[in-house]
Amino acid sequence: MKFKTPSFYYFLLLLLILVVVLPGKFSFAVSPTTITRINRQTKGLKALGDDSILQAESPEILLHHAPSVLSAHGTSALSMTPIVGSSLIMLTIVGLLYLWEQSVEYLRGSVPKTLLPMVESILGEIGGLGFIGLVLQSVLSNNSIKKVLEEISIHFFGEGDIALENFEFLHSAFFQVGIGYFIAAGGMAALGIKKLEEIKEVQSLQFDQNTGICTASPDLIVQYIPECVNQGQLPGPAIVRDDLRSPTVEKAARTVLMRYQVMKWFPHLPETFRVESYLQASFAYNLKKIVEVSPMTWVYLIPALAISNGIDLSHEVINAASPNAAESSGYFFSTFSSIGPSTFTVLVSAIWGSWNYWKLTQIKHMLLPRVRRSDDKDLTEILPPMYEFKSEREAFDSSPAWIRPIEKIWAKPATNDFEELFGAAGGVGLRLYQQSIKYQTWLSITHVVFFGTQIIPRDVSALVTGAAVGDPAHLTAELTTYSAFVALALLQLCTVSTKAFWNLVLVAGAAEENRETLLELSESSLPFTKEVVYTPKNATALEVSVA
Repeated sequence: MKFKTPSFYYFLLLLLILVVVLPGKFSFAVSPTTITRINRQTKGLKALGDDSILQAESPEILLHHAPSVLSAHGTSALSMTPIVGSSLIMLTIVGLLYLWEQSVEYLRGSVPKTLLPMVESILGEIGGLGFIGLVLQSVLSNNSIKKVLEEISIHFFGEGDIALENFEFLHSAFFQVGIGYFIAAGGMAALGIKKLEEIKEVQSLQFDQNTGICTASPDLIVQYIPECVNQGQLPGPAIVRDDLRSPTVEKAARTVLMRYQVMKWFPHLPETFRVESYLQASFAYNLKKIVEVSPMTWVYLIPALAISNGIDLSHEVINAASPNAAESSGYFFSTFSSIGPSTFTVLVSAIWGSWNYWKLTQIKHMLLPRVRRSDDKDLTEILPPMYEFKSEREAFDSSPAWIRPIEKIWAKPATNDFEELFGAAGGVGLRLYQQSIKYQTWLSITHVVFFGTQIIPRDVSALVTGAAVGDPAHLTAELTTYSAFVALALLQLCTVSTKAFWNLVLVAGAAEENRETLLELSESSLPFTKEVVYTPKNATALEVSVA
């Protein structure tokens, strides 16, 4: 990270002055007034019979270890220790703010231009969470509001201070889930950028460095697709299995086929057109939609947090950071109102994420062009995607009987061939599955953050330290179960959720209402210039000659 201004060095200089120079230039003394005040407080404690903390020591002995040096005139000098301490704390805050600012600038300069709206959206959401924290702190510091809150707390929790502590805990929980979600979105972004680079490498194997022409001929592509697709082969379970197992270069080669489809939609495109620029625009557009978190999104956290938080409060525990947190350990497993909903939501999330991936993989297969090599291997041709054939569209069904009633809740009639691919969802299919990926990811993050910070750490701590546990008979079972829940949620996030999003990017790129916009973004984001030439990293390894 580069610092473009001298501000950072001014900051270090000021820190050096406060830590090294000032303590040596100023004498530190405790004033006679301070000694008089301590004497008065000491007598007051003795009069009350509570002098145990003094341990029979006089104020002079208590001050023995304090830095007290009288000035030459016999009077106490200005004590700089509190000033230095306060200044160091404030400088730490300023330093963290400066680090945040530099990190944001670095991020904005590192991501592709089309991803900047997504970055701004994430920064806006993080700022919103910080603003909520500021408002809560300001409001809850008001004495009148505190009194009202204490009465509410006594009514619901039996004690006056629990509600305030719970406010702080639940706000922190919301913040942690939000940050976890944006980290997951960053993982999706990293995966997408990696796939775009893979597509670029395959496409650049037949790249004219002087003209920018990128042919990606069928003869090149077919070398990486082991089985040429027959026109009558409709998607099925085997397609999902192959999508999971296929080598990276094969997936990239299949995606490059989309270049032929885009150039068919827009015949005016030059031979320099790069399909990865078009997909990058689709990727950025959909990722921005994913990271846009509406206030209603937070509502889905309430049941999970309320149920689990109720277990703690019923055993006089605020959260996992409380000194007596182990008193709730074991009850998260033995109490059905906790383990029942937790198990249900984890299983729903697993099925939900797998379904998103299955559905979008099937549709992607229908949308991508295919290659076919003749029996004598002398001729390779590009076949249109299957969805362009009415008979194959009618035979294709992406909505099995068990999911059809759910999709019909939001369904709208399909208005074109593309929308028919979404089965029962019809015209709302693309947006429905865009939101579906968002909320499934949100649910998985909630499991990881809450189970991984509120239940598992306290159980591990109780086992290690031997602390008194509320329900020791179920402690091991609780730790094992919730650890499995977190592992399953992480597996979902690292596999099917991210892959489902990438398939969404490809599917959205074929939507008729998106094509013009995506083309405009792609043409402005990746223009060809002769001075900047892309050289494929693995051209030698792939053993393909450059045209």
